[in-house]
Amino acid sequence: MSDDPYADLPSVTAVEKKRGRNEDEELALPPPKRAEPAPEATMKPTPKATMKPALDVFETIAKIKGYMLVDKKFSKASVLFGKLLVDQCSVESPDEKVMTSILDALKEVMTAKMERVNHADARHDFKSLFDLVQTHRAALLTAPEYEDDTLDNWVLTSVLHNELFTDDSFGFAKAAKAISTHLDRRSHGVENANELDVAGLDKALFPCLRTLMTRHSTSWAKTSVELVMNRLTATRMSFPEELRAEIDSWTQQIHQRKHTPLDKVSAAAEFRKNIIIYNDTQTGNKVGRVNHPLLNKN
Repeated sequence: MSDDPYADLPSVTAVEKKRGRNEDEELALPPPKRAEPAPEATMKPTPKATMKPALDVFETIAKIKGYMLVDKKFSKASVLFGKLLVDQCSVESPDEKVMTSILDALKEVMTAKMERVNHADARHDFKSLFDLVQTHRAALLTAPEYEDDTLDNWVLTSVLHNELFTDDSFGFAKAAKAISTHLDRRSHGVENANELDVAGLDKALFPCLRTLMTRHSTSWAKTSVELVMNRLTATRMSFPEELRAEIDSWTQQIHQRKHTPLDKVSAAAEFRKNIIIYNDTQTGNKVGRVNHPLLNKN
């Protein structure tokens, strides 16, 4: 046995020269696989888009009315309804059924949203919508089921009442004068014993009068308020007892404000009487001893 540990390994001293590969020796590559087409049974035909039929005018009215019954959607829906109203009322011969459908929708909205009509968030939208009702009232009243009184009450609630919240003295005076004309309409209804019409008018009128009375403390609104209240007081006996008591309280409130003693002064005014200036150069005030009411009775 040889002592060399590498004796059993093959010799690498003689390296065989590399030679080029012949064409015959080229390895044959396997042919590429072709992708098999998907079976036609799994392919579903694409459905063709179908056009929805257009809504007729009655379906459109019902759909927009549904939007108006939702507080968050009322603003945009009322604009759409106003455009539809103008379009239908501007034709040469308005359709009675369409006019009835429009007024039915407005009646349902007014009944459901009465507490929102004069709310700060919605009063502008209601006023704009019923301004259009007032403008096109002749066409709307071709609906045989509705009369002038119904539209007058809606306009009183939605337009005139909301105009009382203005800071424009001219606009306020104009709205107050228009409200006072409804007192004449009420007197006419009382004379003709139209109890239902009078009750409906009172329901729309007194919220306006309550808002009107809250503006009496505003200097530029005082005259307009008192003119309406004077007419109201003159006809107080034609009102129910509970409304008559409210009218009397307004009359008493106005009387007390007008006849407050002039010699009654506020505590601040009394305090100002007892203040004198230090001198012409030093600023500041102090209570003067010579004109203090406890020391000077005169």
